[in-house]
Amino acid sequence: MTKVAAVKADSYDQHIVEQAITELLAHLGGMSQFIQPGDRVLVKPNMLEAVEKGLCVTTDPEVVRAVIRAVRQVGAIPVVGDSPGTTSTVKAAEKCGILAVCQEEKVELAAFDETTEVAYPDGITVKKFTVTRHLAEVDKVISLAKMKTHTFMGATGATKNLFGCIVGMQKAQFHLRMQARQEFAAMLIDLANCVKPVLSIIDGVIGMEGNGPRNGKPIKAGVILGGANCYAVDVVMAEMMGFKPEQLPVTALALKRSLTPAFPAIELVGSGGQLRWKFVEPRSLQSLEDRIPKWLAAFGRSQLTARPEITASCVGCGRCVKHCPPQAMDIVSGQAAIDYTKCIRCYCCQELCPYDAVQLHDGLLLQMAKQITRLR
Repeated sequence: MTKVAAVKADSYDQHIVEQAITELLAHLGGMSQFIQPGDRVLVKPNMLEAVEKGLCVTTDPEVVRAVIRAVRQVGAIPVVGDSPGTTSTVKAAEKCGILAVCQEEKVELAAFDETTEVAYPDGITVKKFTVTRHLAEVDKVISLAKMKTHTFMGATGATKNLFGCIVGMQKAQFHLRMQARQEFAAMLIDLANCVKPVLSIIDGVIGMEGNGPRNGKPIKAGVILGGANCYAVDVVMAEMMGFKPEQLPVTALALKRSLTPAFPAIELVGSGGQLRWKFVEPRSLQSLEDRIPKWLAAFGRSQLTARPEITASCVGCGRCVKHCPPQAMDIVSGQAAIDYTKCIRCYCCQELCPYDAVQLHDGLLLQMAKQITRLR
């Protein structure tokens, strides 16, 4: 039976977090079930960008510290690394506190700035990935994610966290190639099956709700999740956040492909197993795009999805323009402007805006569909 552990942790106090990770691993048979002495282990946190840890955008440094120590206790060699969305690994790690932990624990911080090609012939959507070269230099990978909502994928957890193995602006190419959420989810599943994390842990001590993964609001969930099956861990995370796993593109597809059991068939253990919350969902979660024929979605994309719009909070910093995958944005009269004929609704602009100046507004058909649903 597939097992997922959920343990309570009510703060990021170093002792509390280390105790929680110890309890979590004990429920799973110990770290020695996943790694062996001498293994080089990539600990892959979520370092979306260079922001203060108090904003709860990134995996908390104390969770990273506790996992580093657990890896070392079995005689393995931890390496920490990620590819942030808009800045260097070192800058992001410095700002969120992970660099300090790496220095204190004398662990290498791997800058994901060089790539290697990895063939994945079993891929259903993608047969070859260009990933950080560090994946070829380690024996095992631990996904160390953050419990957050996500404007494009509904929620981001253990599986989506592995997208950080794709380096820098190469991420934009996948947004261009896989514009529908189902297609993007299929790519993420191929990537996870290619990377094969041996252990997936989610930091939910303080998560994020609303328009995550950057501009949502912190929510105290008081839990750390973990298990060997990244998809099962994400299914449990969805249930705890108050979402149906079938509602989220990655978990829905993982269930369809039998990569994880449904929630009732997962063996959920640990002191936090009964915790449940009602996270505020991102505005884009109720998109109709994945529930209608592909040709109709393409025809009516502007009305069937949430539309990103620039607000008066925009200062014209140009970050969204620089990182827009289809290059659908420009600075006009000191503010960002969107060319909706090119916009692919990837919501990278909303995700990366440091001023929360991109808001999502439902298209006309989506508004009508929601109204009909409410009237039933």
